[in-house]
Amino acid sequence: MKGKSLSRPRWLWLALPLALVLLGLVVVVVLIFLSNSTNAPAPNPSTAQSAPAGTGATLPYVEYQAEDAATNGTKIGPDRVFTHLPAEASGRMAVKLAGQGQFVEFTLTGPANSLVLRYSIPDTEDGKGLTAPLSLYINGVRKQDLVLTSKYGWFYGTYPFVNVPAAGTPHHFYDEVHTLLDEMPAGTKVRVQVDANSTAPWYVIDLADFEEVPPPLTMPAGYLSITDYGADPTGQADAFNSITEAINAAKSQGKGVWLPRGTFAVNGHIIVDNVTIRGAGMWYTTLGGKGVGVYGKFNPTPSQNVKLYDFAIFGEVMDRDDKAALNGIGGALGGGSVIQNIWIEHTKVGIWLDGPFSDLTVTGCRLRDLTADGLNFHTGISNAIVEQTQVRNSGDDGLAMWAEKEPDHDNIFRFNTIELPILANNIAIYGGRDNTVSDNLVSDTVTEGGGIHVGNRFKATALAGTTTIARNTLVRTGSYFPGLHFGVGAIWFYALDTPLSGNVNVSDLQIEDSTYSAIHLFDQKITNITFDKVKIDKTGTFAVQVQTRGSATFNNVTAQNVGFAGRYDCETGFTIREGAGNSGWNDFKCGFPTATPPPANSPTPFR
Repeated sequence: MKGKSLSRPRWLWLALPLALVLLGLVVVVVLIFLSNSTNAPAPNPSTAQSAPAGTGATLPYVEYQAEDAATNGTKIGPDRVFTHLPAEASGRMAVKLAGQGQFVEFTLTGPANSLVLRYSIPDTEDGKGLTAPLSLYINGVRKQDLVLTSKYGWFYGTYPFVNVPAAGTPHHFYDEVHTLLDEMPAGTKVRVQVDANSTAPWYVIDLADFEEVPPPLTMPAGYLSITDYGADPTGQADAFNSITEAINAAKSQGKGVWLPRGTFAVNGHIIVDNVTIRGAGMWYTTLGGKGVGVYGKFNPTPSQNVKLYDFAIFGEVMDRDDKAALNGIGGALGGGSVIQNIWIEHTKVGIWLDGPFSDLTVTGCRLRDLTADGLNFHTGISNAIVEQTQVRNSGDDGLAMWAEKEPDHDNIFRFNTIELPILANNIAIYGGRDNTVSDNLVSDTVTEGGGIHVGNRFKATALAGTTTIARNTLVRTGSYFPGLHFGVGAIWFYALDTPLSGNVNVSDLQIEDSTYSAIHLFDQKITNITFDKVKIDKTGTFAVQVQTRGSATFNNVTAQNVGFAGRYDCETGFTIREGAGNSGWNDFKCGFPTATPPPANSPTPFR
C-alpha cells in the first residue's frame, strides 16, 4: 500500500550509513545494511515448503510448480534478489525455455478441464510489450497455441514506476494466461513447448493451475438478462449502457441482473446499489475493457445490499497511476453486501473500498496480476470479512486495512492465500482497532515488506483496541527494504508516525524460511505485544530483530536453523518479557552479517 510517497526511516537507525555517505564511501552492492558491517545478509534461498493442513484458502485447483515438472529447459533459482526473474517466481524457482523443442510437462494428479499458466516473456524496447505464442500439447498431441504477452508486466524505475525500460530496475515480470480444455483424467500429461512459431526469445514458466471447472450456471428465476437490453456477448460493442439499463429495470421490478456467458466490453464504472448481479461463473462471464469496474456509491450515501456473484473483471491497466480510479471493484459497499466468486485481473487494485461503511463479506475471489493492492479497506470500514480468497502477483499489499482518517475496526481477514506481492506486504494492518488476521497462508514477499505487517504509518489512526493475529503460516517472507537499508522480518511492526501501543496478540504462528528475520520490531516505542506459541524454522538472519524501545512478551517462542544469531539487539532499551517455553534465540548480536554481493545482472527486457 503506497498511495503516497515512501515513508522515510528515522535518523536513529540510519546514522551510520548516512555517515558513510557523507564521507564519500559508495558501496556498490544491491543489498545495503544498517549496522557495523558493509552489506546486508544475502537472502536465504530455498525451494517451496508445504503449509499445515487447514491453513489458507480452500482452493478448487491444484498448483503445480514448473521446477518440479518434467523439462529439458533450464531451471533458474532459487534466488531472492529483487529484479531477478526467479525472485518473483513461486518458491523462488522457475524454468526457462530458450530454444525450439524445449518444454515443461506437467502430469496431472487429478482430473481437470482447465489451465492457468503463470509465465514471463521479454518486454520490447519501447516498453509496450511483446505478444508471442507457446504451443500446448496434451498426451503428446498438439492442441493449440497459448497467446502470451508482456504488456501487463515489466515495470521500471522506482515507485510509482513507469513502462520505460531505460529507467532500469525491471520487475513485475510475470503474467498469466488461462483456457478451458477438454476433460483430462489423472495421469494426463500437459506440455507447453517452444515450437517453430514461438517467436519470443525466451519463455520462463513458473507454475500451472489445473482445475475441474463446473458447467456454466443458468439464469435463475426472478432475473433480467443484460442481453435482453442489447448487451453484446462477443465483446465487440460496448455493453455499459445496456448493463446500466438492465440494473435500473431490475431495481424498479425488484429483480436481479443476469450476466450470461460471454465477454462484455465495459469502458467505465457500473454503479450499483441495492441490487444483485449474477454471472454464469468466473470462467464463463467476463466484464472487460479500459476503465472497467463495478463501483458502489461513495459517502455520504454508501451503497447498501449489493450482491455480486460468479463473474470475472479483466481490465487493461498496464501502468500504475495512483490518481486513477481503475479498480476492479470500488466505492462503498456496506449494509449486508457480498462479493463472491469474482475473478479480477489487470486492474490497478482488485478491490479498493472507501469507508466509512459496515457489513461486507468478500469470499471465494481471485485477485491476480494487478498494478497495486489486491484488496484495501480504506478509512472507517467495519464488520467486514475477507475469506477463502486468493491473491497472487499484486503490485502492492495483498490484503490491507488502511485506517487513514477513521479507524477500520472489527474486520477479519481469515482463510486466505496470499502469494507474491511484488511490492510491500502479503497482509498489512495500518492503524485501526480490534481487527483480526487468522488462518492465512502467505508466501514469497519480494521487496519492501513482510508476510504480516502492523504499523502506525501513512497517517493512519493509531493502532488501538486489540489486534488478533492467530494461526497464520508465513513461508519465505520478509524482504530487503531499500528505503530503510536493511531487511524486514516475516512479521514486522513499524511505529513510524507515532508509538505503537495498541494491544496485539500473536499466537499459533508458523514462520518458515524467512528471508531475513522472523519477528521484527522497529522505530518508535512499541509496547503491548504478546507472542505465544510461535514456531520459527530457518531464518536468513535472526529469530527476533529489535530496533526500538518498549517491551513485548514472549511465551513458547521456539526457533531452529537460525541464520546468524537469535536476536539483533543493540541494547536500545527494549525489554523482552520471557515466559515459559522459549528456546533457540537467546544469543544476540549488534550488527548484521556481511553478505556475498548478489550477481550484478538482471533480466534484459528485450533479449
